Amino acid sequence: MTTLLMGMVSTSHARSDGVNAYGASISLPLGIGFGPAPVADLGNPTATLASITVGTVSTGAVSAEVEQNTTVGTEAARASVDGLSATLLGIGFSAGTIQSECTATTGLPTTGSTLLANAQVLGTTLTNNPAPNTTLLFPPLLPLIEVRLNEQISNPDGSLTVHGMRVRALAGVGDVILSSSTCGPATLDPPNPVPLASGAGLYLALGLAAAGGGTLLMRRRRQFG
Repeated sequence: MTTLLMGMVSTSHARSDGVNAYGASISLPLGIGFGPAPVADLGNPTATLASITVGTVSTGAVSAEVEQNTTVGTEAARASVDGLSATLLGIGFSAGTIQSECTATTGLPTTGSTLLANAQVLGTTLTNNPAPNTTLLFPPLLPLIEVRLNEQISNPDGSLTVHGMRVRALAGVGDVILSSSTCGPATLDPPNPVPLASGAGLYLALGLAAAGGGTLLMRRRRQFG
């Protein structure tokens, strides 16, 4: 009997490459658009802009960042927009800060959160820590826009996307996404293969060889006994 051992075979997942974050994605009437930008991903883990001015939307500093540690199985994405001042279909909305975050750990559910500071729509103050997928309509009696806070979207690949604030026209063109973070599921590096010529690999090979030899000897004894 001939036995060939090349090392231990890993069944761990490959690295997750979907982690990303961006500051703003803007679509306005008359074909005015922007982004998503600035975008952070594993190839460019930190991205910033001093400000954004697009049509009726303007901001101060915008930042996005991601991090991933496959040794311990964690990853995170964060985005922040400061000094928002905007209108959509004549309805004003603003915020001192809009932050979103997504965090993932191997073996645990991916989670997301949003933090707002001094946020208002049509003069109505918004909560600082909105629950996931909080949805508001403005004006309340004859709504023209939908405002989603802490919008959380479960993607087909298992990742989670968190939008800090999303303002969308109920009719026609208009979709403004501010502070977007996507991460998960977090993965681990595969274990190192066990070398055959030394250590555990050598003992494993010797053990299997001994077991095979014992089986062959028993068969011979039965044949000639």
